[in-house]
Amino acid sequence: MSRQVLERGALACSFLALYGWSHPSVSEPTLPHCEPAPNVAGTQDRCLQNAQNLQNAQHLASGTAPEALVNDQWSDRRLSKLPNKIEAVYSDLLQQAQAFSDRNQLNEAINRVAGIPKNSQHYEMAHQLQEDWSRELLRQATSECQHARVAKALSMLDMIPATSQLHDRVTELRQRWSKQDSFLQQAIAFKRSGDWQGVIDSVKALEGTPMYQSLPVQELLQKAMTQLFTPDATMLQVATEDLPAIPPIALPKVNAAMPKQ
Repeated sequence: MSRQVLERGALACSFLALYGWSHPSVSEPTLPHCEPAPNVAGTQDRCLQNAQNLQNAQHLASGTAPEALVNDQWSDRRLSKLPNKIEAVYSDLLQQAQAFSDRNQLNEAINRVAGIPKNSQHYEMAHQLQEDWSRELLRQATSECQHARVAKALSMLDMIPATSQLHDRVTELRQRWSKQDSFLQQAIAFKRSGDWQGVIDSVKALEGTPMYQSLPVQELLQKAMTQLFTPDATMLQVATEDLPAIPPIALPKVNAAMPKQ
């Protein structure tokens, strides 16, 4: 019985391998033949993997989904040279990324080159550009945070890939800016409820940060100070109604008659 199962596994494996080799649209890379193994489950898994590799190679060669094939497909072939057709696809992706960068669409630019594998002749260029664009995104995000536009700043940090050399710095800034934004949102909520002392306390928590000097934060602080320390008309009347009346001061009369000549 076990021998029949092994023979069926080998037959299915040979069928998949022959189908892959006979497909006219892909000539490279050549897939290894799947030999039957004592473990039937392992043999079938290798057959399915070969079929998947063939499908991925077809997509790459046709240029229909190169960005989906990241380093996993070719990373175990670092010393091998990729087919010219695949390198042409990656070259086109670099050109697309540059065009997005020129329009300041850095997120799209990074996404275009993220799938170029390490054994591609375009990898070094793609990696360097990705780092340059990541640094520019970080600079723009820092500027947005300094102007108290924290939500936009955090969204820009999310565009920086986890594989970037800036990953640790991005993680630190995301935590710091999120905490600062919580104080800013508290101040805004206190303003809406008329709790001006709460506004002042929340804004004071931002002292020492670049966000503290931003126009929105300073406007909140000035508004709270004005409302808290300027008495209203009712309070002013209560404070002055018990004061003694001050008699009017009599001014000396001035003789307006002109002197006689």
